[in-house]
Amino acid sequence: MLNPIETASAVNSREDLVRHLTDLAEKAGRGTIPVENPETSAFLEASSAWLEGLDGFLRQHTGEGAPESPTWATVALLFSAGLVHA
Repeated sequence: MLNPIETASAVNSREDLVRHLTDLAEKAGRGTIPVENPETSAFLEASSAWLEGLDGFLRQHTGEGAPESPTWATVALLFSAGLVHA
């Protein structure tokens, strides 16, 4: 099974993002994906920290920095990272 960060890179449209978020919610609720931040405040704090380091993350994983205008995949990554970023 792909982890939420890997599946986020396949998000290319608003509809894809809706499906991605629905899937994240279902899997987190069932406990089939690891969730480091089950509380809203922890999720938001992790999302903020991940977003702050986005440029480095993308350079490491894609060879390119953060885009000026985020893509649907970037938004999906933010939600996914908020769940699992410790």
